Amino acid sequence: MVSPIFDPVVVQKKIEFLAERDAEFAKMAQAREQTRQIERYGEVREYSFPPNTSQVHVTNWVHSGWMRPVRFVYRNIPRPLRKLIKKLSV
Repeated sequence: MVSPIFDPVVVQKKIEFLAERDAEFAKMAQAREQTRQIERYGEVREYSFPPNTSQVHVTNWVHSGWMRPVRFVYRNIPRPLRKLIKKLSV
């Protein structure tokens, strides 16, 4: 016997109710954001993603040949010593 709580019809109704509620919250949030943007900028602005700067400032020196022994030594020292080095370097 299936519990009334887990009855597929009841579960589907609850899912539909939560979907409607979520849609209402989305509309409220969208309206709130639009009013905020109008107050701040005078119009609703489209969001533009910032440029990908990870390829602009590539640190190639980390991968150069002279760093290989330094990386090897650093990676093979005990972890507490590495943490201490990180703390002191910042």
